[in-house]
Amino acid sequence: MSRWRLLLSPPADPYTNMAVDEAILMAYGQKKALPTLRIYAWSPPGFSLGYFQKATEALDIKRCRQEGIPFVRRLTGGEAIFHHHEVTYSLVCSPSGLGVNKSVKEGFKRICGFLIRTYKRLGLEAAFAVDLGYAKRYPKSALCFASYEPYDVIIAGKKLGGNAQKRRKNVIFQHGSIPLKLEIDYFSPFLKSPAFDLKNRVCSLKEVLGREAKFEEVAEYLKSSFEETFAVSLIEQELSDIEESLVEELINKKYRTEAWNLKY
Repeated sequence: MSRWRLLLSPPADPYTNMAVDEAILMAYGQKKALPTLRIYAWSPPGFSLGYFQKATEALDIKRCRQEGIPFVRRLTGGEAIFHHHEVTYSLVCSPSGLGVNKSVKEGFKRICGFLIRTYKRLGLEAAFAVDLGYAKRYPKSALCFASYEPYDVIIAGKKLGGNAQKRRKNVIFQHGSIPLKLEIDYFSPFLKSPAFDLKNRVCSLKEVLGREAKFEEVAEYLKSSFEETFAVSLIEQELSDIEESLVEELINKKYRTEAWNLKY
């Protein structure tokens, strides 16, 4: 059984969260970190944008700034996500570390399998969009939760959360968002083009469980499901000094800058 590091990060702002994810990716790529599963939250709430998205087309930038809603560009592709009441995970490893030496799409399916197991542990019936014929049901949207990709997770006929992956040489980075509850009326005004019929297309754990889901509860299910799915042992640790230094540099020189966040 291989040994992995588990990071249970305190809630952080969008810039810090993206900087921590990239710092881990960089350290692992330099063979200065163990393969890592990170579980974290966001405070204050804010948007993350897909790498290739144009911020000015996805968001009402003026309104975001007036009302103090931060936004940050991710390393990964896809569309905008509003991060508020949610559990977010990220992982960094080699393809062989999780047995995903196949195509990117097949690897994505295998990795997202631990999410399916997590939801089943919560007593939910979960399946991939492609297996239900959902992947082609709706057109692309500027909002991640409103679009359907083949290996998005569907529960009770609606999409739950979103996931994205990036590969660098022999390293996989993936992160994903699991909404504990959704406040569509709160974040929709900040979007340039709110997705049509969003309430009937996406869901949160609160909706499908019929109760409040606690961060700690979901985090524990993610941890145990990850260990079982991939036959690994997760050891809780902290960021290394090298990673901490990288985080500070990435925050100040990249993730807080307009050059990065308004890139396109």
